[in-house]
Amino acid sequence: MRDDIATSASLWDANRMNIATLAMTLAVMQEGSVRGAARLLRRPVSTVAAAFERFEAALVLKLALRIDGVLSFTLAGETFGRSMATFVEKLGAIAEIAEPKVTVGGNEVLIWAAGSTISIGSLSHFNHVVRAGSVRRAARLLGIGQPNLSRQMLHLETVLGCPLLVRASEGCMPTAQGAALNEAGLALVAQVAELTAPAKMRFAQESRTVKLGTIIPISHEGRLAARLARLVAQWREDDARPDLLVSSTTAEDLLEGLKSGRFDVVLLDIATRHKQFESLEIFAAELVLVAPSEVMAAAVPLESMIADNLMAVPSMRSGLRQQISEALGSLMDNSGNGDVSSLVEVDALSIIIRLVSDHGYLSILPMDTVPSSVREISIARLPGNPQVWFHLVWRRTQAARRIAMQLADSLARSA
Repeated sequence: MRDDIATSASLWDANRMNIATLAMTLAVMQEGSVRGAARLLRRPVSTVAAAFERFEAALVLKLALRIDGVLSFTLAGETFGRSMATFVEKLGAIAEIAEPKVTVGGNEVLIWAAGSTISIGSLSHFNHVVRAGSVRRAARLLGIGQPNLSRQMLHLETVLGCPLLVRASEGCMPTAQGAALNEAGLALVAQVAELTAPAKMRFAQESRTVKLGTIIPISHEGRLAARLARLVAQWREDDARPDLLVSSTTAEDLLEGLKSGRFDVVLLDIATRHKQFESLEIFAAELVLVAPSEVMAAAVPLESMIADNLMAVPSMRSGLRQQISEALGSLMDNSGNGDVSSLVEVDALSIIIRLVSDHGYLSILPMDTVPSSVREISIARLPGNPQVWFHLVWRRTQAARRIAMQLADSLARSA
């Protein structure tokens, strides 16, 4: 079903990781920021950021989230952070072979490793050569070409600046440095394999799973929540379909997840014109003014009501807020009353509703998300009946398009 499975499968393959990626990730965890790690390692910020993303891809886990420009570690990140010291120790044992004066366990280890081109796979292959006693026999056991394996061994010797194998016609054996590398490398390979093993199992499951990311439904009574619930129920009725995983987050995080492959398709409440994506409008919801019933009963013009009262709205991380801002701007510009008195950002509908019912705030929300059971609040339609449109968005691949069309059809039937 998925055209990109063969490519994505390499994400959890620990052998494809190099120690530079590991070192830069460890530096980010240690310094608490990409920029701090870049300064420590004397590497471009973009290089360190890319390495951190590759490491997350290898684990199929998010280690950190960027919130308001600040890196905040996830629970998985905190767990990984507790193993940092042992990773640095093992990298230090390898660094000592190349740089005997390096301070094991210190920043010098991370600086050296961040500039290295040694891969985890080559360390594993070196262990196979030592155990087999021959590059030829090791290549046969690994199922790779002997010239390829010989080049890997030569590259290790070049990077570390010392001979690692004593070669003879009947085979080879490790030098003192080679024996040290075999011990240190095997320990590092084992720790990386232990770290990435769950990712392999997760990938096996995820390769059979359609991952739909959606904006957070702001009410269980709303049309979006109802449609998504019916989508999940109907999708499960077809045994021929893959599993469906639905995750909710902000529009900003959804687009980031779509770029990284964390989601196959996302449902947004705002259009995107990114060349990397395709999109399809699914349905719309009318935006209405929500106010305390007593304020609404005063029958003052909407423009004056908005200008004279505090307003609770979702944050700019949501697509809904951008639609609300557009509706507000159009209304106030036409009225000549100027801007809104004050906006308070709240990303939880329950809090917004209580601000309206208990504290005299106003808000603008999709009509079908306003609970009818709260008698203290009333709604009023806005001039022009502004709407918020919901869009399915996917990457420009045939596989993603097929998934998106299946979801679009299911959402249409779940209306």
